[in-house]
Order: sequence, then structure tokens, then C-alpha cells
Amino acid sequence: MSETSWKGLGHLFAWLGAGLFALGAVVALAFGTVLGALGHPFAAIDAAGTALVLFVVAALAVVFASLGRREGTDGSAVAGVLLIVVSVVGWAMLGLGANLLAFLGALFVFLAGLLYLVDPARKVVTAAVPS
Repeated sequence: MSETSWKGLGHLFAWLGAGLFALGAVVALAFGTVLGALGHPFAAIDAAGTALVLFVVAALAVVFASLGRREGTDGSAVAGVLLIVVSVVGWAMLGLGANLLAFLGALFVFLAGLLYLVDPARKVVTAAVPS
């Protein structure tokens, strides 16, 4: 596959992961609203905080995916590493709790980061190994 196809697939996965993060945030916000209506204010605040974190992680995934697609190989490597960090931090902050959508979003963003790293890694290996 060419560099553009790896980047395109990574970009698609990052957007899909960001969409799942955003959908998880909407679900957490709706759950918090229901909890607030049922008279559990602290649980509602916790759900709203989770939704805020998920929205921020989704926005970061979109920003880094867009930067990685526009930049050359060096920008692709940096964006790939940052996408992996965003997915790991998002997963670590939220855990495997009740939000399966956020977990799937973290998985897709992690895979997007790996896809952004394919071409830079290939170039490093071919430069290091003489023909």
C-alpha cells in the first residue's frame, strides 16, 4: 500500500474513533441527566465530567488525525504517536467501565496511530538495512 492509503485509512479510523468518543459522551451526558432527574446529583456531576473528558479526547483525536494527514512523513510520525498517547490516556482515564463506546473509540484511535506510523517505520527500516 502507498503512503497515502495508509494515511487515508488511519484518518478514517481516527474519525471513526472520535465519533465513537463523541457518541459515548452524548450517552454519558444523557445518563447524567437521568441520574440528576432521579435525585442523584453527585452521580450526575460524575457523568457530566466523563462526558466532558470524552468530548475533549474526541476533539484531540480529530485535530491530530487532520494534522497527520496534511503533514509529510515526519508529521505523520508525530501524529501517530500523539494519537496513540491520546487513546491510551483516554482509556486510562475512563477505564473499562460502563462506556463501551469510549473503549471502542480508544481502540480505533490507537489503530489510527499505528497506521500513521507504518510508512515512517518502513522508511527507517529500509534506510537502516542495506540492500
